[in-house]
Amino acid sequence: MLPSPDELAGICQKLLDRGIPRAVTPALSLRDAQPFLTAGFTIHEQLHLLGLDLRFGPNHRSHRFSPPLPEGYELRPGRRWHEAPVIEVDGMAFEPFWRFDAEALREARRATPRHRYRIIDGPEGVQGYAVTGLAGQRGYLQRLAVHPWAEGQGFGRILIEDAFQWLRRRHAIQIMVNTQERNQRALNLYRNVGFEPEPSGLVVLEWIG
Repeated sequence: MLPSPDELAGICQKLLDRGIPRAVTPALSLRDAQPFLTAGFTIHEQLHLLGLDLRFGPNHRSHRFSPPLPEGYELRPGRRWHEAPVIEVDGMAFEPFWRFDAEALREARRATPRHRYRIIDGPEGVQGYAVTGLAGQRGYLQRLAVHPWAEGQGFGRILIEDAFQWLRRRHAIQIMVNTQERNQRALNLYRNVGFEPEPSGLVVLEWIG
């Protein structure tokens, strides 16, 4: 259940009493954002929300151009000892507001009942990673990041295709992803592998006391 505007106002007052003058929400639908907006939150950023029906067969266009990994690179499970280089890649791939620290990475992996955590490793170390979640029959591309030096080699597409295959084996029927409206590179990648925009996007809201 969504909090009421009065409940949110009380929470904000408690934050002020603890010396916390600012808060942000997770990504919300426009419907879910309404009580926050009424309570004085403002829009910090708007996001594209995209979905893909996983029930398509192997001839769907998302399968046609999955490139092989270059020699010396490997797609493998992410482990505890990969955490530092994964966070380093994440920090170079995202703007400061969106960057993950170690706890945010762990939270992304705990956000759904089941998840898949994969990295692309090579001679230079970790070059990209993805966290995919599964809840019921819906999958979520929770996080995707590629080292800026490795862009253009198809690593993002390989990580997405791996997510598709994992979800299909678990009988998921849909996968969702969101990205910043101004992140045209990510948007182009998602559209190229078959994602389609949902009718309405998402918003991240901010409260400043």
